[in-house]
Amino acid sequence: MGLNLKAESNDFEQLSSGESLGVCYRIVDLGTREEQYKDNPPKKRTLIHVTWETKDNLMSDGRPFAIGRSYTASLNENATFYKDLVTWRGKPFSEEELKGFDVSKMLGAPANLHIEHNEEGKARIKNIFKPDNFKKTETSNESFVFDLDVYCNEFNGNTSDETKAMCDIFEQLPEWQQNLIQDSYEYLAASDSTKPVVEDVVDPDFDDDIPF
Repeated sequence: MGLNLKAESNDFEQLSSGESLGVCYRIVDLGTREEQYKDNPPKKRTLIHVTWETKDNLMSDGRPFAIGRSYTASLNENATFYKDLVTWRGKPFSEEELKGFDVSKMLGAPANLHIEHNEEGKARIKNIFKPDNFKKTETSNESFVFDLDVYCNEFNGNTSDETKAMCDIFEQLPEWQQNLIQDSYEYLAASDSTKPVVEDVVDPDFDDDIPF
């Protein structure tokens, strides 16, 4: 008996290019790691991933598309995250706001997403703008923030209902996000007491690829 193989189809519905109304429903702290860009010295940076669901452009079965973007978690004016937040909310941050911004305020916030396709034909977010109606909106998908610090408490002896709830959220994350989290300095320090605890590190000069 022969083993017959065939190529799997990569065809799946893609969000069309152009403007699309999205609502933020998922924010994931991916943790801190050391990365190197081209020939530059390695630098530590903390990543977050933000996901929106579409409201006007839907899949053929009526479900919303989900599209996300990863950022360096920085409010430095040169950081992509900061720039997107400013155009999303339609105004710059005040000095007081820059002292501490609660990312959970982004949940339920609508945004005009400018979508383009890369060379492989995959949809990606190019720009984010403030919509005409900037009121919080219900989402079809479950809305949550994955807090890595709370999650890590489950492994360093500070178990609580909150840490267990965060473990449940972790199980809902795609595998690539789980792998990044478990490779982060924060997770490695919490799961191995012999490793030093690393404080949140942000590279303010890294420029990577809201009713708030």
